[in-house]
Amino acid sequence: MREAKKRDANLDLLRIVSMLLIVFLHSIDHSGVLEHVESCSGGMQIYVWFAYALCQVCVNCYVMLSGYYLVRSKFRVKKLVTLWMKTVFYSFVLKLIFMLTGRDGISVVSLLSCFVPITTGRYWFITIYVGMYMVSPFLNKLICAMDQREHTMLNICLFLLFSLWSSIHPRIAGMNSGGGWGLAWFVVLYLAAAWFRLYYTPGHRTSCLLGLYLLIPLAMGAGQVAAQNLGIGFVQSVIRNWFRYDSAPVYLMTMAIFAAFLNLRIRNGRFASVICSIAPMTFGVYLIHAHADVKPWLWSVLDLPAYMEHAWFPVLQVACVVGIF
Repeated sequence: MREAKKRDANLDLLRIVSMLLIVFLHSIDHSGVLEHVESCSGGMQIYVWFAYALCQVCVNCYVMLSGYYLVRSKFRVKKLVTLWMKTVFYSFVLKLIFMLTGRDGISVVSLLSCFVPITTGRYWFITIYVGMYMVSPFLNKLICAMDQREHTMLNICLFLLFSLWSSIHPRIAGMNSGGGWGLAWFVVLYLAAAWFRLYYTPGHRTSCLLGLYLLIPLAMGAGQVAAQNLGIGFVQSVIRNWFRYDSAPVYLMTMAIFAAFLNLRIRNGRFASVICSIAPMTFGVYLIHAHADVKPWLWSVLDLPAYMEHAWFPVLQVACVVGIF
């Protein structure tokens, strides 16, 4: 029998945290919270913008985790088939439930479309991920052909072209990677993750890296609210442009939190075992709560914007996120 691969508890914990951040992000931009933030008090505005910035690393971290492992892996068609089967299962079953309960009209075409979720873009992340996985063998050949200096310089160039350039002002498109929703940005993150796998040696203080990860969104949230209250439209538009997966501040946040978890050592065997058991199931959390039918129903039932004037709203929001997870 083939020996089971040993899982890294620290990176599995990052996988769990990333999925929690994805749900948290959706509790802001899919629930209507972001649309109502300007009518709230200054303190609540800072909280919402801080939380919104904090969550922007969620997708980036998932892509980084994939790149970190794929750079040392072989391409397997079986993996794509398994991914397709999981996606079809959740897509079809949830669509069928909504039809049978009368929340959606009976449609054979809609049911059949569940069997091609990747080509139809039913889940945008999975569609782009499949593209990244298909080109990963060729990216690995490129990576193997470079030494550390060349790989470092490539990552710096990609950061300048695809992140920093377009972060200067919304009107400057740069090499525009679609706000981080496209294959180009996934490739940028893949190459960054590969660098960490091949050349990074853990040893830095995790607390300092996490501090940097928290400080940047705090500055973004406070800056956004200050610019809005002072009526400085230019500054407000620049900072608002940073709330994207491919912005320079979010890129730096992503590298900081990724490095922090690489430095993290989980010594409690039972705790590590629990983490490694939960982590593989996080993908299902995404497939369920981000389903095209579940998403609008879920956030309309929770109706989070109705509670934004209450001081305990952050506690309620976190409870909802954990509950969904």
